[in-house]
Order: sequence, then structure tokens, then C-alpha cells
Amino acid sequence: EACTIETTLVDENGRELFARLGNISESGFIAECEEKLRMEAQVAIELPDRGRVDAEVRWVLGWKFGAKILTD
Repeated sequence: EACTIETTLVDENGRELFARLGNISESGFIAECEEKLRMEAQVAIELPDRGRVDAEVRWVLGWKFGAKILTD
């Protein structure tokens, strides 16, 4: 699925980065980011209709990645 929803992401170093969201589910999402992220990186991202969530990067392919949303 194309990543078309523009949002912001905060990486492990506290940098605010531009990102585009694609496939969003209850437990995770796919996105493209302006910086390449590493596997298992902890990020915070703004999701539509859900607000800011914490997530862990589970796979990386270039600038595209998949992440699992971390629940409290």
C-alpha cells in the first residue's frame, strides 16, 4: 500500500522527522521516513484518530519500515 498520510515521528534521539503512513492496524503500521531507522528502534508517531503512540521498529527496507505499537 502506498504511504500517503503525512505525519511526524520522533526517533530515539529526540529528532522530529517527517514520515508518511501507509497500512495502519490496531497493532502496528507501515511508514516511510526521511531518515533510515534501525531495527528495534523505539519511536513515537502521530496516528490519525489515535494521537501519539509509542512503537518499536520490527522491519526495515530502505526508508520504509514496519512497526509494532507498544501498549502500556
